[in-house]
Amino acid sequence: MSADFDLLLKTAFPHEYPRLVAAVQEHPNPTILAQLFVELAGHVNPTNRNAPIVTAASKKRKLDHDAPAEVECTNSTQGISHPVVAFDCTDVSFQIPIRKKLKLQLVADEGDQSRQEIRLLHPQSNHLEYAFPAGQADEVFCLPVPEKQQRQWSFCVFPKSGATTVDGTNLEHIVFTLNETAPVGVTAEGFTATEDDTYINVTENAMNKMLATYGKRVVRPTDVEFASSIPQAHRKGEKAYHVKAHRGSKEGYLFFVTNGVVFGFKKPLVFFPFASIESISYTSVLQRTFNLVITTREKDGDELNEVEFSMLDQADFAGIDKYVERHGLNDASMAANRRAKAYNVNKEKPKKDVTNGGAAPGEVEDDERTELEKAEQQLQDEEDEEEEDYEASGGESDGEGEDTDEEEEYEEGGDDEVEEAEVDGDEE
Repeated sequence: MSADFDLLLKTAFPHEYPRLVAAVQEHPNPTILAQLFVELAGHVNPTNRNAPIVTAASKKRKLDHDAPAEVECTNSTQGISHPVVAFDCTDVSFQIPIRKKLKLQLVADEGDQSRQEIRLLHPQSNHLEYAFPAGQADEVFCLPVPEKQQRQWSFCVFPKSGATTVDGTNLEHIVFTLNETAPVGVTAEGFTATEDDTYINVTENAMNKMLATYGKRVVRPTDVEFASSIPQAHRKGEKAYHVKAHRGSKEGYLFFVTNGVVFGFKKPLVFFPFASIESISYTSVLQRTFNLVITTREKDGDELNEVEFSMLDQADFAGIDKYVERHGLNDASMAANRRAKAYNVNKEKPKKDVTNGGAAPGEVEDDERTELEKAEQQLQDEEDEEEEDYEASGGESDGEGEDTDEEEEYEEGGDDEVEEAEVDGDEE
């Protein structure tokens, strides 16, 4: 759909524009529907009656199996107007940036093979939904989808930090899922299907060819790096490479791969490369679960950022710990900033300045502490006060060394009885 047609619909039908565009894209004969909208726009605004008729993007030409195809598509982020299609796969289930089934294409510029893109196209109209410059890909992962009866793998494309399109829009992640079944409806340059081929290995090979230009390749998890100790109930005997975890209220999966730690598959996806990891530590270690804290340092900066993943199963603790130790990720569980703070209980604490509601001179308010830290400090202060009271009393507990009223009465009564006994004796 051209820019002229978009402008025509936006002008004539500003509120219905998104629905009209979707209707044109999904209609079996988009040309007829586009003409109908042009005529309707002419009734709304007579100046639009002579507007040109815009046809949908033409479908790619059918060529020989080994020969690359060409498509007409000009709204690319890199401006590749005549791309050579090296890989084409229909009915791919995307989760990010668009949650729907689309056509996946890997294309290169006909005049410059180093300019390549990952493209998401409408399956019927071939309208370009999203384009991702391959040179802006930071990392690409192929990760098994956990807890699925049928084997599925998700390809996750992470953009470089700050990468944008031509119009300045930030590039989004790309996540799409494929079944580990025979590749139907897949065409690729130099590809001839065999019995052992699946959607996964065919797509991975095509992605590796594209990424080789930029010195990268698709990364998969391996049991050498990490494999979960928890057996998969739905596929017994198979190794799992994920660890279920929570980031805040969001549930996801951690993957420990050769170049870092990945958390997916829902937004926001996170990748922690080894170069950015300052330390990995464990907190809230209980009988069945523990928390994992990854501390990262921004590039060329001193600011540290902590990301905590909770509710990890204790069965995976040993495997994760070996991974941390193997890659020298500096287990900081006993670092100075995580040790119990030592308080000077004999030092008089400065009083709070109630006139301005702030801290007393020389005192710094710790507003950045978590509620748990504040509660721990309050408990520690109460214990310190009890110790001070104990020491001030000479080590005696309350009531120790003192006579009670009952004891005094008993002693006084005893003396009277003794005196009376002595008087009676004298009289006798």
